[in-house]
Amino acid sequence: MGIGSLAVAALLLTVLIAVWLYGQFVWSFTHWDLAEVRLTPFKSLAYLLMAGAFLGGTCAGLWIFSGAAWKNQRTNTTPARRPSR
Repeated sequence: MGIGSLAVAALLLTVLIAVWLYGQFVWSFTHWDLAEVRLTPFKSLAYLLMAGAFLGGTCAGLWIFSGAAWKNQRTNTTPARRPSR
């Protein structure tokens, strides 16, 4: 696995643990349940972020699967080693 894959897996695991800890302890035993928070002022920002994530993912997928990401890669130009006699 590459370093990027490991970083994404570590980030997802950290978020999962944080959500579990919040739900297990903070939500259950405190009054910090965010019931008074109103998200309607952030509705347009949320829609913009979701549309941006969708468009960015679509463009990145098309760029990768079309082959344009690897179009200008150099090939190995070193000569093959000849066996010793």
